[in-house]
Amino acid sequence: MSIMQQEQFTERGIKWAVRRSPSSGLQGIPRAHSEAEQRYTSDYRGRVQDKNVNIKLEPMFALTYYEKMSDVKRSVNFHKYIEDLNRADVLPKRLRITNMEAPLTEEQVKVHFALIDTHTSAIVEDEKNASKRFARAIDFYLVQDFSSAVSDLTQTILLDGDFFPAYFMRALIRCKQLEYQKAEQAVETDVVSGDNKRKEITAVDYEVVRKDLDKVIDLAPDFVYAYYNRANVSAMLKDYRAAIVDYDKAIELNPDFADAYFNRGLTHIFLGNNKLGISDLSKAGELGIVSAYNVIKRFIDQSE
Repeated sequence: MSIMQQEQFTERGIKWAVRRSPSSGLQGIPRAHSEAEQRYTSDYRGRVQDKNVNIKLEPMFALTYYEKMSDVKRSVNFHKYIEDLNRADVLPKRLRITNMEAPLTEEQVKVHFALIDTHTSAIVEDEKNASKRFARAIDFYLVQDFSSAVSDLTQTILLDGDFFPAYFMRALIRCKQLEYQKAEQAVETDVVSGDNKRKEITAVDYEVVRKDLDKVIDLAPDFVYAYYNRANVSAMLKDYRAAIVDYDKAIELNPDFADAYFNRGLTHIFLGNNKLGISDLSKAGELGIVSAYNVIKRFIDQSE
């Protein structure tokens, strides 16, 4: 069920790639490391430095039930509102804040199709319940029925305009829809010509994504992941200075936000602020994104 797409471009002698994955109070509490874990991280860091990988922005955050296992777990992503939602038992599984979404197994896909039916019956009995609409939207998202997910999230917002997780997920899904459309258009360029071509996706199409993230920030100004996702959208649109402003805010709210340091570092380097970029990448490495050391090494090697 998982699709991975990548845009590549070259700037200042470096090959860049932005990864797309459809399968995203206190935030980013770092896990304590034992002496053995620290040794493992050091060894792993050495191996990563020699690895030949594309340079990618860390992906956007999502609210989902499934998260990939990591060789070096960076942090626990937390927000009180989401934790309260989990404790309220209105969702069938624990909701996670992650940008390491795990693809579903065949069995999990079947489970979520069954849950869609269950939620549909519950909605018929209680049409004004925003939580039930949101629950079904998450299941639609997980089986990659994005249009139905957006429809349910819109209904959730109409029922409860202050429920910021619905705006957050609608922004993410709409962004993914636009990225897929762009990818399809790139393929069609070679085989379709003239009037049969679809309208090109432009920055204007992303305004609905930005507006939803603006609303999240208005409703929950401490939800650091909204600033981060908005920064990623800006970077996608090559509005790099706007991206840095939002990465700055995310780091201000959570000084241990490794992903924000990593992406801000890449963005600084792209703008020619090499010293600031390497400093941010180094910090990201310290906080657990060990591939940052490989990026620094490659950048320094290419600069020499």
